[in-house]
Amino acid sequence: MIRLGSPWFLLFLVPVVARVWLVIRDRRARVGAFRFSSLSLVSPRTTFRASFAGIPFVLEIAALVLLVIALARPQRVLRAAASDRFGIDIAIALDSSGSMAAEDFRPRNRFTVAKALIGDFIDGRVNDRIGIITFGVRAVTRVPITFDREIARTILDTAVIGENGNGTAIGHAIATAVNRLRTSKSRSRVVILVTDGVSNAGSIDPLVAASLAAKERIKIYSVGVGSEGPVPLPVKRQNPFTGEIETIYQTIRGEIDEKTLSAISESTGGEFFRATDPRAMASVLDRIDRLEKSRLTAPKTDIVDELYALPLIAALVLLALALATGETLWQKVPA
Repeated sequence: MIRLGSPWFLLFLVPVVARVWLVIRDRRARVGAFRFSSLSLVSPRTTFRASFAGIPFVLEIAALVLLVIALARPQRVLRAAASDRFGIDIAIALDSSGSMAAEDFRPRNRFTVAKALIGDFIDGRVNDRIGIITFGVRAVTRVPITFDREIARTILDTAVIGENGNGTAIGHAIATAVNRLRTSKSRSRVVILVTDGVSNAGSIDPLVAASLAAKERIKIYSVGVGSEGPVPLPVKRQNPFTGEIETIYQTIRGEIDEKTLSAISESTGGEFFRATDPRAMASVLDRIDRLEKSRLTAPKTDIVDELYALPLIAALVLLALALATGETLWQKVPA
């Protein structure tokens, strides 16, 4: 579609048209008054200069018309259709306490499986901003809320068990995630809390932290990771005879505070899920992925190309030709 950005400049065509009309009227008013007894005395030949004497004027008028068109700013408009996109802000709080080393997800432990599946989840959220928090006895923001999924995935891969101490401060983890999301302008904000235990550290009660999330309209999806019953937990120790570091296995019983995790999610409008094996964990994240699709309609946008340059250049060229020819080839010479 072609349009004019400043159409009112076309009013300048009025004096241009008026000038053309006046010149034509003036030339028609001029009548030759030579008298001869015989027409044979008048030579019918017309010189080249006389035949094209009006060209400078024509060039000047054409230049003025093109200048007016350039001032009116012709534009080519391409309209992009409205499109739907999906995008939310997500803070992932991952438990990195020692119990996440339990190997009921063999051949890998809970933490390794959780990291891999969360990484796949991040890769699939193309239009979202992602933040990552790991927690033990304290919660640490590893990745602030960002669109850079590659950075988020890379830093997630470097997280290790026990980096934040050997405890489970669920309340502190939720509070840290809420603090990261509370200034977000996104229409949907979500915390995904992944843990395998009971809150036993930190000064913030998990339900109090959940109430803060609810107040900020932030939903919490909590995921209890680990199978029920006794599970093998690798423990490193030094052999008293050889001095070498070796790994032995202790049997622990998985304890997940489902009641508290369910209360946390329900109070914020989220859900609680139980993931007892890698397949269940993948299914949980896939379900969260489907649940949290915030439909945002991008408005129609106009892509505008300014086209004034072409008529402006043409006008300047014609004006230069008009001035050059008027002062040289068709210059008026007094009789």
